[in-house]
Amino acid sequence: MEKICRDVNKAYAVLELDRKIVGVKFVKSKEEFNLYSSTELKKPLSYCVAVKSAMTGKCIKFKKETSGCGGSTVALGLDSPSEEFFNGKNGCKLGLYNNEAIAAKVAKEVYVLPNETYGVVIQPLEMFDEKPDIAIIVCNTKNMMRIVQGYSYYFGLNPNFRMSGNQAICIECSATPIITNDINISLLCSGPRYLAKWKEDEVAIGIPIDKFSTIVEGVLQTVNSVELDDRKKAIEENLLNIGKHDFEIVYGKTYYTELEKEKRMKKA
Repeated sequence: MEKICRDVNKAYAVLELDRKIVGVKFVKSKEEFNLYSSTELKKPLSYCVAVKSAMTGKCIKFKKETSGCGGSTVALGLDSPSEEFFNGKNGCKLGLYNNEAIAAKVAKEVYVLPNETYGVVIQPLEMFDEKPDIAIIVCNTKNMMRIVQGYSYYFGLNPNFRMSGNQAICIECSATPIITNDINISLLCSGPRYLAKWKEDEVAIGIPIDKFSTIVEGVLQTVNSVELDDRKKAIEENLLNIGKHDFEIVYGKTYYTELEKEKRMKKA
């Protein structure tokens, strides 16, 4: 976790984030659950609200009895899906799909964790003593672009993004990254936007924890190529503040401003 904590600080230095990066751990036993000193919920709370609370610095843990959303209870492996989940009745009843056949198709294709989770621990990523399973970042679209650029720098094109506009934090940002061992982006959904009051321009990403540091390094390595000088100046100051002196900021050019110069020269 020492390296991950350093890379969390690096992420805060190179990205403009309004919220903390959150880690999520899916715990398999009561004994392990009790080892975490996070505040255990006494009343049911929706997972998406718990995640947003952790992004303000809170440390939260809950189990099936205090999971306040039926959809996330199933998605996170705290309970098994019902027959009405698989046959499409649930999705169709909510008015999210044109008919039960489409709802059933979605239910069979989305990823949910097996019913092996005893409890869920959610807190700022740097506050974990042992590696969690995933990191979740919620930010505006410009910063999401930078995260994807950092991913592409080392991993190339990701052809596997999966989204439906529903169950954003629990399925799209949590279960999917664990099962695919890859990042997944979510445009969020109506539940989190209503319950957790996410901003209209915010989107989310779930990152398998073993890919987190590589992606952050990719964001750093693409700074000179894509950021303009005012952002480069702020990033350089941020890096110096966390004691990182070994990355050289190159001012006065980006890949796209250089291409524009070439175009103007050719036209001249």
